Amino acid sequence: MFRDIVLQDSTAEDWPAIRERIHARVSAAMGTAPDLEVEPHHEVVEEYERYGLTHRKIRFRVMPDEEATAVMVLPDGLAERSPAPAVVVCHGTDAKLGKYNVLDPVDRPRRAYAVELAQRGFVTVAPDSYMFGERLTQGEDLPNEEIQRRYVGSMQRFPEEHPEWSLDGRRNWEHHCLLDLLDSLDFVRPGAYGVIGNSLGGRQAIFLAAMDERIAAAVPSCGISPNLTNVYRSVRSNPASKSSPASIKRSQRTRGHMVYDYQDMIALCAPRPMLVLEPYNDAYNPYMEANFRCYVAGQLAYELLGKAECFCTMTHGDGHDTVADVRDFAYRWFERWLEP
Repeated sequence: MFRDIVLQDSTAEDWPAIRERIHARVSAAMGTAPDLEVEPHHEVVEEYERYGLTHRKIRFRVMPDEEATAVMVLPDGLAERSPAPAVVVCHGTDAKLGKYNVLDPVDRPRRAYAVELAQRGFVTVAPDSYMFGERLTQGEDLPNEEIQRRYVGSMQRFPEEHPEWSLDGRRNWEHHCLLDLLDSLDFVRPGAYGVIGNSLGGRQAIFLAAMDERIAAAVPSCGISPNLTNVYRSVRSNPASKSSPASIKRSQRTRGHMVYDYQDMIALCAPRPMLVLEPYNDAYNPYMEANFRCYVAGQLAYELLGKAECFCTMTHGDGHDTVADVRDFAYRWFERWLEP
């Protein structure tokens, strides 16, 4: 059902070639990014204290003529002990709040990773994903109907504006730009980056970890929903479709096989530490057996590289969320591998 990553006679010496083939398939599915370079640049537009921590709202460059917004949360005592490790915090599907979904331990305590990790000594940065939060609202207090209208419109325009690209590719591009920015900050420890997110944020976390080796530890939550068994993601080519050649190329089915699945994404992260958080009772991903098949196939890459301890799963019954005990386990994973 799910293709093997590692065969019985595979060796550690074979791994670079195996990984290169997987990376090529995933990259092809993500589409072709524009042929341009974006120099890291940001400006602080607001600084304030909340929950005993310094928050810096920034704009950072994601295209030569386009910026995204993010909030950085700085741990107490950073100046005395900098540089510190940084964690990128990816929000879920919240078109209105975007980044603020992971910055509110009062109203959204089960997703407030950016604040809670900063309280443990990490620099955190929570960006608005492409076409979420202020990317849609421009800071206006809009009714939900208008936000939905803008979101749907942006999704409809995307394939016209970027016919060779995908949403996964665009969002990953912007996270790469964010890591470039972190590389330029003297209070951030280079090469000690983590990433965490829930739901869509979990999906973005595993994509960023898989495609950017600057991520030293990752915690995707509710982000693995295998393409092979997810009815919303199992795209079939329609012979009558007017899809562009590029979109047909990116179709996730070729000759009855998925171009990639989550055992591939897990393997691309090896041997860097990854903790996968997934519930048995997730309404958005009800077929949990498929997840375990991906885990087993993907973690063999960690074993092949002699790093079995760097892949971990935590399966719980708390639904599409992260209760306090689950979050504590996740934060301890970062403390184990990033050492704040």
